[in-house]
Amino acid sequence: MAFKFDPRTKLMLLIAIGIIMISGKLTGAEYILRLICTAVPFILLLSIRHFKAAAVYAMLLFGAVLCEGFVIPRTSGALNLIIMTICGIISRFGPGYLMGWYVVRSTSVSEFITAMERMHFPDVLTIPMSVMFRYFPTLKEEYLSIHDAMKMREIGQSIKNPFTYVEYILVPVMMSTVQIANDLSAASLTKGLGVKNGRTHICRIGMKTPDWILTAAVSIMLIVFFVL
Repeated sequence: MAFKFDPRTKLMLLIAIGIIMISGKLTGAEYILRLICTAVPFILLLSIRHFKAAAVYAMLLFGAVLCEGFVIPRTSGALNLIIMTICGIISRFGPGYLMGWYVVRSTSVSEFITAMERMHFPDVLTIPMSVMFRYFPTLKEEYLSIHDAMKMREIGQSIKNPFTYVEYILVPVMMSTVQIANDLSAASLTKGLGVKNGRTHICRIGMKTPDWILTAAVSIMLIVFFVL
């Protein structure tokens, strides 16, 4: 069963994970906080039944964090630099990316807009971010359609030059990107997002007990991170 958190709680958790993972140290309390931040997106992905993605990222992220804590201090030279670079990129940016993906997958555009309005965010930020919520999933669908069309024409299997293959993929995707952005922007404005007057919302959001518990836990983590 999925945890139904308020979009504001998800955004707060996303920001906290980004701060702790990027700026956190590899020792002491900050290392424990980094382990917690690595586990949270994994648990949330399991809650929305994305088991395959959760398993893949769990192996990458937990492996990278453990290597930072136990392998890197015990190696030296070029091997140490290579391991530190690879693990650093995965461990510091992976959880934030994974949490952002969870937010996009578990939050509808209506819920996101309602939450942004309750936080009194200006429309100049709300509208582009709401378009972004639908942009990347739509772009992925377009890419899959192009890939299927190439397979039907037996293009993808016979091309040996990778640059030619990229051209067959990149050019249609770039052409579709402009059209997708224009269509989503027009759809947002058609729904009245550009109107200055107050709007009503069908979806209902609100801070419930799990939201307050998670908000308190995130606040404690940030306090420990900045104080210690």
